[in-house]
Amino acid sequence: MGQPAKQDLPGATGDTPPRPRLARALRPLVRLAKIGVNLAVIGALLILAACSSTPEDDAKARSEDVAAEYSQANVLPPEQATVVAYPDKEEEIDDPLIGFNRAMFAFNDVSYRYVMIPIAKAYNHTLPQPVRSGVSNFFANIKSPISIINHLLQGEGSKAGNTSLRFLINTTVGIVGIFDPAEDWWEIEEDNTGFADTLERHGTGQGVFVVLPFLGPSDLRGSTGLVADYFLNPIPYLTEQPETAIIMATDAMQNFSDKAEAYEKIRAEAEDPYVFFRNMYLQGKQRDKQFPAIGTRKKGDSAGRDDTEHTPREVAQ
Repeated sequence: MGQPAKQDLPGATGDTPPRPRLARALRPLVRLAKIGVNLAVIGALLILAACSSTPEDDAKARSEDVAAEYSQANVLPPEQATVVAYPDKEEEIDDPLIGFNRAMFAFNDVSYRYVMIPIAKAYNHTLPQPVRSGVSNFFANIKSPISIINHLLQGEGSKAGNTSLRFLINTTVGIVGIFDPAEDWWEIEEDNTGFADTLERHGTGQGVFVVLPFLGPSDLRGSTGLVADYFLNPIPYLTEQPETAIIMATDAMQNFSDKAEAYEKIRAEAEDPYVFFRNMYLQGKQRDKQFPAIGTRKKGDSAGRDDTEHTPREVAQ
């Protein structure tokens, strides 16, 4: 009788057998480790900012002076104001990066007019308003951890609790956030915030004005907050490339879609579009500083909006 065939044992050859089960088992741990590292980096940024900055005046404590200044700065009632004009301070605008900013603004302007605005118009005309609202609600809900963590960093425990409760209700009852029963049924309103707000709360100044690619006017504090908020966004941890890039591009587009036509109209009427949008951004920041109630976030705005979303997404407000 022939000898029984020898069976190769694992490891008997030079080839290392694949271990898909082990890789799948370790994947959640790797993601948790990434989150821990990102939180550590953000904590370090917060500590450095708090240690190296001079605290700003609390605008809320100047109620009487603010009312007087507002009556001189704007003829609209506070609830209707979008930008507070300071014509006597026009010459004081500091824009040391104007060469870079103008070049980036020109790049953004071409991207908006020939790519993003046509896509946004097609998006608006193809999908009915209820569907677009559902998409906006979904992205706002999934990004709730950004606001929750930043509320905690700002010492706003009650706001963090309300946002956590909204997230729980809308993720379950609202079918992964497509609907907003937390506000519609229980009147728990959305209260977005971001790391730029956290830096401001701890005394970090606005910093130099800068135009970011695709996002438009911002500043050093807003740009730093934008990077930090990216690491707090759950989407990169729940998906893998290229799906992550596609999903986040979709989020940016739906957020931009309802401001696209307003950008076109304002740009067409501006003598110098760069100067107009720069001044609108800076005056909007001044408005929000002097009149915090006017600058409150609206439903559907993404976290950290007050530093990075005035152009083109904020122009219709």
